[in-house]
Amino acid sequence: RHAYGDLNARILAVVSNHEALGDLVRKFDLPFHFVPHTKKDRQTHEREVLAVIRQYRMDYLVLAKYMRILSAQFIESFPSKIINIHHSFLPAFVGANPYKQAFERGVKTIGATAHFVTDDLDEGPIIAQDVIPVDHTQSARDMARAGRDVEKITLARALGLVFDDRVVVTGNKTIIFD
Repeated sequence: RHAYGDLNARILAVVSNHEALGDLVRKFDLPFHFVPHTKKDRQTHEREVLAVIRQYRMDYLVLAKYMRILSAQFIESFPSKIINIHHSFLPAFVGANPYKQAFERGVKTIGATAHFVTDDLDEGPIIAQDVIPVDHTQSARDMARAGRDVEKITLARALGLVFDDRVVVTGNKTIIFD
């Protein structure tokens, strides 16, 4: 969406704990910073991430495929400035493996939720959500594949709302202005 000019934003850099994303990011001519988390405690990893992002004058930090729980101290450094895309229609299936959980539960819809990050895992104020139908013929892998499209659309919509100053956080909720 950004490459097509659909977002009122400038992406300054991508910081990831997944080295494989580097090739994709470089295709968009963006700086890529790989900060591995393996064999490190959370505090060390977060300190290294902070050292990288402090090089940039950013307004928001967007988490996509990050899959790490941030410390309260890290989150407090960026109040209502960290946006996460979660691969379920929250409050259902918090945490890891929501498509597996959805498959095992036999749900009829799966979805995605973009929210501001708080100290409570996947509990922050919701910015945008969307769902799609699924049925008994789909495996957890099929659901994950279909869900990736919903995640991208939901995150793009949420970022558009936030970057256009159409979101106000009030307590654990948001007000969205059209």
